[in-house]
Amino acid sequence: MKAPAIIFSAPGQVGIEDIVMPDPGPGEVQIHTRYSSISSGTEGWALHNRFTWAPTIYPCVPGYQRVGTVSALGADVVGLQEGDTVMATSGCWKTTPVPFWGAHAAVGNTAVGNVYPLPEGVDPVDAAAMVVIQVGYNAAYRAALQPGDWVVVYGDGVIGQFGAQAARSRGARTILVGHRDERLAAAAQHSADHALHDGPDTVEQIRALTGDMHVPVIIDTVQQRSCQESYLPLLRQGKGQIVYSGFSPEEPWASMTALHRLELTTHYIQGIQRDRMEATLALLAEQKLAMAPLVTHRVAIDQAQAMYRMIDERSEPFLGILFEW
Repeated sequence: MKAPAIIFSAPGQVGIEDIVMPDPGPGEVQIHTRYSSISSGTEGWALHNRFTWAPTIYPCVPGYQRVGTVSALGADVVGLQEGDTVMATSGCWKTTPVPFWGAHAAVGNTAVGNVYPLPEGVDPVDAAAMVVIQVGYNAAYRAALQPGDWVVVYGDGVIGQFGAQAARSRGARTILVGHRDERLAAAAQHSADHALHDGPDTVEQIRALTGDMHVPVIIDTVQQRSCQESYLPLLRQGKGQIVYSGFSPEEPWASMTALHRLELTTHYIQGIQRDRMEATLALLAEQKLAMAPLVTHRVAIDQAQAMYRMIDERSEPFLGILFEW
C-alpha cells in the first residue's frame, strides 16, 4: 500500500511523499490516521538534527502522536479489532523513509504496546496530542502536593499549559508565567487560575496572589539559567520542589550550587510510559485535560512545510498544531 506522509528529507527540509506501507507484522496493527499533532519542540529539534538523545536519520517520517481507525490486524493481536478508534505513538516499518517516530503518515503500522483505544467521552482532537499532554501530567503528578497548594508553572507553551491543567486536576491552585500575550490569554481561559507576564516584578505579583503563602512546587518547562534564577526566591529552604519538564538540548542549563544551598528537591521525568499514558487518557475522558481549546492551527498536510517554517521562524502565534488527514 502507498500512502502520503510528511518527510524530513534533510536538515531543515520538509516535504510530502507517498511511502510504501507493508502489511502489519505479528503484534502490530495498521491504522488509518484521522489526526496527528506536532510536538513543536521535539520535532523542531529533530528536523535540524538537534535532538541529542537520538540522531535524526534522513529521510524519515516524524511525529509521535496520532489518532485513527484500526484497518488491519497482524498475527497474534488480541484486544483490538478493525474499526476501533485508537491513539498511537511510534510507527513500525522497515521500508524507507523510516519512522522517526512515524506518526505523520496517512497509514502506518504500530506495535500493539503503543496503541491506546479511546474510551467513551474522549475527543479525538485531544487524544491526537496525548503524548505532550502526558508530559504535563508527568510534571504535575510527580511532585508531592496537597489540594489547595500553589503550583507555579514557568512556560506558556503546550507543556506549560498541560502542566497547569494537570496540577488543577489534583486540586492545586495554579499560576502560569510566560511571555506571549495570546498564550497567556489561553492559559487564563483554559489552563491556569492566573496567568502572568514574566518580568522584574513577577515574584511580587505571585506573592500578592498567594498571600505570601508557601509555593511548594515550581514546574519549569523553560529550562534556562535566567528562568531558574527568577523563581528561586519563591521556594523555602528545604521545602521547595522543582519539576523539570520537557527536553532541553543545552547542557548545562541550571545551577546545581543554588539548588544545593536551598536544599531543594528536584524531579526529572521524561518518556512515554503506558501507565502514565493511561492515566492521562482517563483525565481526558473526565474532561480535566483538553487540547482542543488550545489548537491554533488545524490544517491539511499540504500545509506541513508552512507549519514547520512557522515553528522555526516564530512568524506568527501558535500553540496546538493539528494535521487533518
